[in-house]
Amino acid sequence: MRAALIALACFLALAAIQLLPQADPARLAAQNAHAVLQERVGPAPTEGASDERATLAALILDGPAIVERTADRATLSIFGVGFESSVPSEDLTLHYHARRSLIRGLREAAAERKLSLAVEGEEGPTAQSQARGASFGVRHDSARGTLTVEVTQPGGERVRAELDGWTPPERSSLYPPLVAILLAVVFRRPVLALFSGVWVAMVLARLESGASLGGALAGSLPDFAVKSLWPQLASHDKLLIIGFVIAMLSMVGVMTKSGGIRGLVESVAKFARGTRSTQVATWLMGLVVFFDDYANCILVGTTMRPLSDRFRISREKLSYLVDSTAAPVAGISIFSTWIAYEVSTFAPQLPAAGLTSDQGYAVFIASLPFRFYCIFTLVLAGLIVFSGRDFGSMLAAERRARSTGLLVREGGTPMVGDAATHIEPAPSVIPRAHRAIIPMFVFIGVTLFEILRVGNAEHAGLWDDKSIDLVRKVTLVLADGESSRAILIGSTSGFLVSCLLAFFAGAASAIPGAIATTIRNMGIAVAILYLAWMIGAACEDLGTASYLTELLGDRLAPPLLPTLLFLLSAAIAFATGTSWGTMSILLPLVVGLAFTLGQRDANLGGYTLMLLSIGAVLEGSIFGDHCSPISDTTILSSTACAADHIDHTRTQMGYALTTMAVAIGCGYFPCAFLGWSPWAALVAGCGALLMIVFVFGRRSDPPAQA
Repeated sequence: MRAALIALACFLALAAIQLLPQADPARLAAQNAHAVLQERVGPAPTEGASDERATLAALILDGPAIVERTADRATLSIFGVGFESSVPSEDLTLHYHARRSLIRGLREAAAERKLSLAVEGEEGPTAQSQARGASFGVRHDSARGTLTVEVTQPGGERVRAELDGWTPPERSSLYPPLVAILLAVVFRRPVLALFSGVWVAMVLARLESGASLGGALAGSLPDFAVKSLWPQLASHDKLLIIGFVIAMLSMVGVMTKSGGIRGLVESVAKFARGTRSTQVATWLMGLVVFFDDYANCILVGTTMRPLSDRFRISREKLSYLVDSTAAPVAGISIFSTWIAYEVSTFAPQLPAAGLTSDQGYAVFIASLPFRFYCIFTLVLAGLIVFSGRDFGSMLAAERRARSTGLLVREGGTPMVGDAATHIEPAPSVIPRAHRAIIPMFVFIGVTLFEILRVGNAEHAGLWDDKSIDLVRKVTLVLADGESSRAILIGSTSGFLVSCLLAFFAGAASAIPGAIATTIRNMGIAVAILYLAWMIGAACEDLGTASYLTELLGDRLAPPLLPTLLFLLSAAIAFATGTSWGTMSILLPLVVGLAFTLGQRDANLGGYTLMLLSIGAVLEGSIFGDHCSPISDTTILSSTACAADHIDHTRTQMGYALTTMAVAIGCGYFPCAFLGWSPWAALVAGCGALLMIVFVFGRRSDPPAQA
C-alpha cells in the first residue's frame, strides 16, 4: 500500500509539470540574444586551420559605436534594437528585452578586457545615440533553430553573427532534476536516482533533435557515455577536485594508522568532553576554515568524525554542522575563493545603476548585512550546539545515536565504507597529535601559499597600486589563484608529510593498506559526484534554469522582488545542484532591473533594492544548494562525515527551511515592504531563531552527558 502511494505521488508530481505554462519562446529568444555576441564573424576557416576570426562582441567594442574610451572605461552608443521571431508572441516588450540582453552581454565582454562599459541609449533611443549609435537587429528562426544578430555600425558598415542549434527551453527541462530528486528521496539510492535523471535528460535531448521515442531510448545510453560522462571525465577542473578528495581522505587514513588522529582526538577530548562541547568545537572549526568551502567540508568532517563518533553524535548531525559552516562562511567571507566569483557575476552590470564596474567589491561589502540566510544559518547552528537542543528529523537521528549507538540509521549507506572509517592505529605506534596537526597545517599553508603565488603572478605590481583598496587586492589574488589546483597541491603535500611522519613513527608497512582501504571505500562518493556534475551539465543544455527564470518573469511589484528572487534562485539551485551556476544566470539580470524598479518606489530607492536583490540571489542560491541532493558540496559533506547522503539531505532540510522562513519573514519582506534597516532585521531574525530553538527544540542528551 505504501509503495503504491509513493508511486502515485511521484506520478502526480511529474504529471504536474504538464500543467505548467510553456515559456514564451520569443521572449526567451530575446532574453538570450547576448549568446550570439560570442559567435565569430566571417567565413569559417579551412579544415585544420586555426580560427582567427573576431567575435561579434569584439567587433562592436573595437568599432565606431564606442564614442569615448579611457584605459579602464568606455562608452557605447546604441540607437535602435529590433527583434523578430518566427513564433507569434503577445509580449510587446521584446525589443526592450533584446536590448537589455545585448547590453548585458557587451558589458560582460568589456569586463573581460578590464573595462567598465557605460551605454548611451541604455533605456531607449536618444537624440545623441541616433546621431552616433549602432543599431541592432535580432532574429529568431524556430524552424532553423537559429538566433541571429546583425549590427549596423555608425557609417553604415554591417556585421552579422548567427548561433545555430538554439531552441527555447521547455517545461520538459524540469523532468531530469525532478526525477533524480524524487527517486533519491523515495528510494534513498542516490546513484540510481542521479543515473535516472541523466538518462531522462539524454532521452529528452534525442527527442528535441527530432528522433522518435524508440530511437531516443535506443540512443540514450550511448549518449550517456559519450556526451555526458566523457566530458566530465575529461574535465581538468573535475579531475583536480577528485584528486583532492582522494589525496585528502588518503591523508586522513595514513594519519589514523600513524596514531595521529587518535592523538588529536585525545588532545581535543581534554576540552571537548561531551557531546555539546564536541559539537561546539566542530562549529568553531568550521568558522575558522573560511577560505574555501570544499576544503572546509573535507578537513572539518574527516578531522572531527572520530571524536563525534566517540560521543555518539549522529553522522547526520556532524554533516549538518560541516555543511552549514562551509558555503555560508565562504560565501560571506571577504577573504575567500567565493567573493571574486560573486562580484564578477554582477559587477559588469553596475553602470546600469549609475556606478562603475570597479565598484563591485564596495557593493558586495554593502550587501553583506542583507545576506540573511548565511548569517542565520551560522546563528542557528551555533544555537543548536550551545543549547544541546534539536528538533524535527534531526532530533530523531540524535536520539537514535545516543540511545542505540547507531551513528547511521539501520539500513543506511554511508558515503564512505565502514572499513575506511574504522581504520585502527598500527599496533606498534604510540598515538601523537602532531602526526595529524602537522599534515593539516601543511595542507592549509601550502593551499593558501599556492593560491597567493599564482594570484600574485597574474597581477604583477598589484600591491603597489594605491588606487585599489586592500580588500579588492586580496580578492583579486584569490580569484585568480586557481583554487582547485591549489587544494590538490595542498592536500597532496599534506598526504606526503603524513606518510613521512608515519614512516618515522614505525608504521611504514601500514601506509599502503591505509591508502588502499580509503580509496576502495569511496567509490560511491566519486560516482555520485560525477553523476551530480553530469545532471548539472544536462540541465544547462536543456535550459532548465532559463525556463524557471522565464516562468516567474519580471512582472512584479518592486517590494516583492527580493523575496521572489530568493525563491527563484533557490528553485534553480535546488533543481540544478549548483549555487555558482545559479548566481551566474540571475545576477547579471538583477542590477538594472532592481535599480529601475526601486526608483519607482519612494520608500525603497534604486540602490537599496539593488543591494537587497543581490543579497537575495546569493542567499537563495546557497539555500537551494543546501537542500539539493544533487549538490556537490552536499555530497562532499556526506563523504567527509561518512553519512548516508539522503539522510544528511533530509535532516538538514528541516533546519534549512527554518532558516529560509526566518530570512524571508524577518529579513527580505520587512526590509522591502516596511523599510526596516538590515541591522534591525538581523536582530529580529536572531531573536526568532532563539525562540524556535527553545520552544520547539528538545534535548537529545541526558543532562549528565552534555
